[in-house]
Amino acid sequence: MSVRTLKTALILGLSSMLAACASVETPVAEAPGEDPIVLMIGLDGLRYDAIDRFEAPNLRALAARGTRPQSMYPVMPSKTFVNFYSIATGLYPENHGMLANAPYDREADTMFSNRNGDAQNPFWWAGEPIWQTAENQGLRAHVMFWLGSEVEGQRPTVWHPYEHEKPYEDRVEEVLAWFDAPADGQPDFAAVYFDHVDSIIHRSGPFTEEEGQAVARVDGLVGDLVAGLEARGLMERTTIIVLSDHGMAPTSTERVVMLDALADLDGLYMPDFLGRFGAGLEPYVYAWGEDEVVERAYHALNGAHDNISVYRPEDMPDHYHIDHPTRAPDLLIVGDPGWHLSLSSANLENPYLAGLRGNHGFDNYSEEMGATFIGAGPIFPAGTRPDSFENVNVYGLIACALGIEPAETNGDPAEVERISGGRCPAE
Repeated sequence: MSVRTLKTALILGLSSMLAACASVETPVAEAPGEDPIVLMIGLDGLRYDAIDRFEAPNLRALAARGTRPQSMYPVMPSKTFVNFYSIATGLYPENHGMLANAPYDREADTMFSNRNGDAQNPFWWAGEPIWQTAENQGLRAHVMFWLGSEVEGQRPTVWHPYEHEKPYEDRVEEVLAWFDAPADGQPDFAAVYFDHVDSIIHRSGPFTEEEGQAVARVDGLVGDLVAGLEARGLMERTTIIVLSDHGMAPTSTERVVMLDALADLDGLYMPDFLGRFGAGLEPYVYAWGEDEVVERAYHALNGAHDNISVYRPEDMPDHYHIDHPTRAPDLLIVGDPGWHLSLSSANLENPYLAGLRGNHGFDNYSEEMGATFIGAGPIFPAGTRPDSFENVNVYGLIACALGIEPAETNGDPAEVERISGGRCPAE
């Protein structure tokens, strides 16, 4: 019996004792006869409540035989790059360095750019992703399109440069093909990403028929992955984790705050407004500048509009965790959920801006930004709905499921124990 198998058996043995002592019996999977597998499925933009509002039989079935917390808190800002990398590393943005989808580094005086190959540049990506932890301990990891998996020096055995147009069905087919290889070539940890829900809700908004169709589409993809694992006889030893990076809030061009109408912004560097098409619609804005410029803007903006919040570094809410030594902003402006920030130069009749009906990036503890987490398999008790938790704890859950020693993270072992119903005990 391998060390991993022994550790898994011990965990499951402990969970059996806990279940026997509980007032309500919790079904416990028997210890698998072979080493455990984890499959993590990323569904961008799937709100915590989406499968309650729309038909999603496969996701509901997974939740019924596992755990589905009330929601999962993203990290701040509630953006894709930031959160999928926090999920992978178990670190807050201030520690892994990805403070935005396109962060700015003051010391290097440069911005992250996919066009410049920064998705593979280790300068931008700190921390140890779970696939690297697994491989450092002798396991195999196969990852398709997860943020950070392209980075030189921390790539898994199998990885892919991102292909936005790669058909979803082809992704499913390839993931399942990984498990058709000889036993020593199969992944112990596998991950795959789908953008579909996020892409649709940006244009339609949440609480729409289009959102329901998008949920049905990804539910079908999850169902195909589950069916493929069942056909290969792998379900008994597989932990399936389905999660999203953030929720979505409905937005409108009728809910826009023009910051330059409230304050003199001269001297502030605000890269969020420096795209090819000028100022757009942003849920939050990072700004840098000399002390006197920052103070002037802060005092002008603070309290100037009911639907924005303004923070200097010393004012940041404790749950933001963006105090990076070279990438943290001198000033952070955040719109209330559903309220965008812009400049008076923005052309709100531009079809791209006018058609933006859903967005994310707002305060990560707001209800609208709540993300989905569903876990099913040996470490999760069936049918449980624990309270919400932070996504930096997902790393610890995966390490537990694989029976490996985790790297140091910002996760809380007590939270990992709670979400797993005691099957991943805090030490």
